[in-house]
Amino acid sequence: MLKTLAFIFIFIILHHVTYAQEVLSENTSTAQHRGVYEVILSASPTDENPYYDIQCTVTFTKPDGTEVPVDGFYDGGLSFKARAYCDQPGTWQWQSASNNPGLDGQEGTFEVLPSNLRGKLRIHPDDPYQFAYDNGDWFLHIGDTGYRFVVASEPYWQEYIDQASEMGATKIRTWFAMDRGTVNNLFTNNQKDLALYYWKEIERRILYTLHHHPHINLQLIPYAEDTELIRKYGEGDEAAQLLAEYAQARWSAFPNVQWTITNDREISRSDSLSGRQVHYEIINQMGKDMAEREAWGTLLTNHQSRFKGYDHVDEPWSDLITLEDLDQVGGELILEYRQKRKQPVVLDEDRYELYRYPAHSRYYFRRLMWASLLSGGHATYGGLKTYLPYDGQSYIGNERAVEVSYEPHQGRDYGVSGYFDANRKGILSQGGHDFRHIHTFFEQTGLTLAGMEPDDALVGSDPYRWKCAHDDSTYIIYLANPSGTEPGTDHPSLEAPSVSMTLPRGTYTPSWFDPDSGAWVYGSDSRGGEMTLTAPGPEDWILLIRKK
Repeated sequence: MLKTLAFIFIFIILHHVTYAQEVLSENTSTAQHRGVYEVILSASPTDENPYYDIQCTVTFTKPDGTEVPVDGFYDGGLSFKARAYCDQPGTWQWQSASNNPGLDGQEGTFEVLPSNLRGKLRIHPDDPYQFAYDNGDWFLHIGDTGYRFVVASEPYWQEYIDQASEMGATKIRTWFAMDRGTVNNLFTNNQKDLALYYWKEIERRILYTLHHHPHINLQLIPYAEDTELIRKYGEGDEAAQLLAEYAQARWSAFPNVQWTITNDREISRSDSLSGRQVHYEIINQMGKDMAEREAWGTLLTNHQSRFKGYDHVDEPWSDLITLEDLDQVGGELILEYRQKRKQPVVLDEDRYELYRYPAHSRYYFRRLMWASLLSGGHATYGGLKTYLPYDGQSYIGNERAVEVSYEPHQGRDYGVSGYFDANRKGILSQGGHDFRHIHTFFEQTGLTLAGMEPDDALVGSDPYRWKCAHDDSTYIIYLANPSGTEPGTDHPSLEAPSVSMTLPRGTYTPSWFDPDSGAWVYGSDSRGGEMTLTAPGPEDWILLIRKK
């Protein structure tokens, strides 16, 4: 089979080198600390299937002597590759083993040099509920749903990711499904071998993000909402299992990647399944398998349907808790799941601007982000209907041509395109406009949420009106100041809000931050004890109190 394919897959995506040259080093003598090193090997010609019949393992030996075996992956023609995440500076070695003579017994060394790359996303070393990059920098989680960002048929993927970054997003949820509910296009027409052109297009977009927006983490969802394929995995179907194996071999070493196994499936423990239901043990087995193969500590979770919580809280393979709910502007669900396990809790779906939409999007999503952060968790915004294709685009690769179409609609509110472009066209109503000011707040104050504890009781125990997180000397309070009691229709009140609390003895400096303009208003020093503070104006505010 490799004889036949040797000349077919000569096609190389030029951006592969130019976009990530400083992060991805290919068969060179040096690599960057917290970057990726790639070994490229040539197989001996054979008629064996490169996905199922050829085994290739490359063992990387780190400077401290730790050995890390990884799967090599087929990349077209006679080419196989293996990748390492360079988490230690110094001299690395590698050696290959394979049942193919050309891939067996190869070896080499390379030097990992110091760099300023941030590296992979980890659980924060000082706070199990927070994230940090590998270099120690705190990760401010502002998610966005760009489900079809890596899907080859989407024409405006670059505008999408550039403008998502400008909007303030730091994590993008994205899946591999070209059709609404299946990942069939990842395979050739025999639904067994992989459609490499599609996989290389996914990689081009991952690499573009890594080079241009290295602060953004991509949450890859390989099985998307393909219930049939998920169930086949549990039956031992080798193509279903290949999908995760190949995706991990190809991208687990990338610093801007994390994994969510499936999306929006209903977890069931019944042997009789219907609709979107998948069995608990299938997801559990998928999680175990992926965790066992995970050589570089890439974060792993699963996502299930709305109002169903998270069933795999106690499983060792699960690194974070992922939720889908509605109207969580008080952060109650995040606080509930913080008690179940000391892990980051992520509300990855709530309302969308164009689905279950709130009446006042800008206020709603600003409030959702601040409430989630001060509950000690993390939230995700939803704008366009990115789970459906943009305007019936088609994708033509070497292995197949696919037409993705649907009934015409008004305004092109489907697919991925630029956030600000959609605002200019009147499709979106500025729901993400204030996320940049969240960055401003933490950058200008030098604060992070690592080590801060949620404490709504301190400010009145009404989380729909006041949210609070603090440590011993710093208090961050969000005065939501809603006009009513229904989150989906509330707008901020036109009266100036107040908050009362009792602080330990000492001298405190209050400052007011306007969350929809990024402006500051500075107050006068106050003594501890009982105090009531009133915002400088109407609508919602952030109150920062620091002890001198």
